Amino acid sequence: MDTLKRHLPISRPTGLHELRKIVERFEEKIYSAATSQSDSLRKISLKMLTMETKSFNAATNSLPSNSAGHSKKSPNDKKFLARKKALRSR
Repeated sequence: MDTLKRHLPISRPTGLHELRKIVERFEEKIYSAATSQSDSLRKISLKMLTMETKSFNAATNSLPSNSAGHSKKSPNDKKFLARKKALRSR
């Protein structure tokens, strides 16, 4: 519920009640599709992570672009891509 509070605009107190109903429906949907408790927790965690990632990406994309043309990739990203390219060429 905390994750949703951060990402959805709510008006108090009716908005909080609606949010609670959304959370309950979401948990019921996940629970009914899950094969075990750990599967249920995994699916909920994945959904929350996806929501956080989308929010982070939206915030990152709203930043001004790098007009100097420098790569935003870290050295580790470049090494990873180089290894990936080398493996493809095998």
